[in-house]
Amino acid sequence: MADISKLRDLDTRMAERRGAGTAVRDLARPNQGSTDFEKPFSSPLGWLGAVLLNIALVVAVGLATVLVPPLMACREQSARGFYAGDTFGACASRGILARFQDFDGRIRKMILNSGQ
Repeated sequence: MADISKLRDLDTRMAERRGAGTAVRDLARPNQGSTDFEKPFSSPLGWLGAVLLNIALVVAVGLATVLVPPLMACREQSARGFYAGDTFGACASRGILARFQDFDGRIRKMILNSGQ
């Protein structure tokens, strides 16, 4: 096999590949014969927008998971009535702080137990 490849030069092998059909893509001319399916983004930086959108969606879902339950609990508490001196804002901040501390504790526990 090594002897055959020594006899044929690179141009001959590339000509054979080009003649093989559309299964082989010619990287020397990337725009030739390309379809919309092969170009998922309309601009060169389109992938960056997609990545930022994905990150924003993950952050939004994560924040909603942490923020919504304490707010709903405080809303129920406001329907029943707060204790003297308590407000919706104070109730919500206590609940959100407790959720973030719980989340932080779980992440720390996962990291500390990851080496075992």
